[in-house]
Amino acid sequence: MFSLNMKKYFFSVFFFVLISGCTITEEDEDEEFILKGNIESEEYLNLSIEELTVNDLRVLDSIQTNSAGNFTYRKDIDDAGFYIVRVDRNNFVTLLIEPGENIKLTGEAEDLPLTYEVKGSEGSELLSKLNKRLHTNLAKVDSLADLYRESRYEPNFDQIHHELNKAYTDIFIDHREFVKQFIKDNPYSLASIIALYQYFGNRVVLNKNEDFEYFEKLSKTLSKKHPTNKHVIDLKKRVSEIKRKRRQKEKAEEKLAIGNLAPEIVLPDPEGNLISLSSLRGNIVLIDFWASWHDPCQVQNEKLLEVYNKYKDQDFEIYGVSLDRTRKQWVSAINEKDLDWIHVSDLRYFNSPVVNLYNIQNIPYTLLIDREGKIVAKDVDHQELEEYLEDLL
Repeated sequence: MFSLNMKKYFFSVFFFVLISGCTITEEDEDEEFILKGNIESEEYLNLSIEELTVNDLRVLDSIQTNSAGNFTYRKDIDDAGFYIVRVDRNNFVTLLIEPGENIKLTGEAEDLPLTYEVKGSEGSELLSKLNKRLHTNLAKVDSLADLYRESRYEPNFDQIHHELNKAYTDIFIDHREFVKQFIKDNPYSLASIIALYQYFGNRVVLNKNEDFEYFEKLSKTLSKKHPTNKHVIDLKKRVSEIKRKRRQKEKAEEKLAIGNLAPEIVLPDPEGNLISLSSLRGNIVLIDFWASWHDPCQVQNEKLLEVYNKYKDQDFEIYGVSLDRTRKQWVSAINEKDLDWIHVSDLRYFNSPVVNLYNIQNIPYTLLIDREGKIVAKDVDHQELEEYLEDLL
């Protein structure tokens, strides 16, 4: 039998273990970060403090520097995130802040992105390295643009233009390689997410299709270290969506292999009459995916018209599928060029089911099918089309 004291001892131990298992740890609680700064300026500054969420920018606060350019900002957060200190629209810095960090930010108000220094935040220091490299390379591009403007009227402008284009390409490639290495060197830092989605002017540095390995690997490594972080969860969802679309594309490509039956399409013509692709069996048919708002499509239609007029009396037909938004634009383009072949559309733009059905990435896009409805060729231009027709007819 246990003595009374022994019973009290075991009960105390049990109660302690139970309470310990249920206690909220320090990591689970919100922790305050402190951001202190000094922004050199000739006047008081109204700084905007914003949070970069997975979908947009959220303004958190507006703070004013004192006469010496100093400011202090505090906030309780429960996880690492991206925060922006903004002087004006194009003059800002992005910080990667973790709970409990005590950060010091300094810089000049006239050009904060190029002059700022940050201490006390490992993630923010990495972002500083990334962004300063970006601004340095963009400055080189600006210099090329100046040379372009200055040399427009030079007799050897074509040669200069070629050299400037090559110089731009070299700068862009250099930055791409820097970003790739940055991600490889920092696979467990959220700073690499900013690198992953970085723009070079209006051009993405890493393409989600061509550079998918970087998206996928980063998602895996960050999910191990930051499984509950909203930015990591969002990246994981994006990677899953890319994979889903890739599988969808592969399945569509299998269905669209040469020799297979072209998937059925049933859409209304301009008068609202439903016309199916299969109703044209017995003819050689070119399925032409186009849109009135797309100039290359208009150019191709003019060339297709020549071929159509030549072969339309020999069992050749064109089944034009428009990815337009409005009937007015669609019909106007048809009438303007006298495109008197079959036209259909659901006016749903790239949301039309035919886009996924035929794995359309760009327009104009064409498929040639034989009298039985089997695919003979894909993405043929007017010259190739005529060669095929000479054989098929």
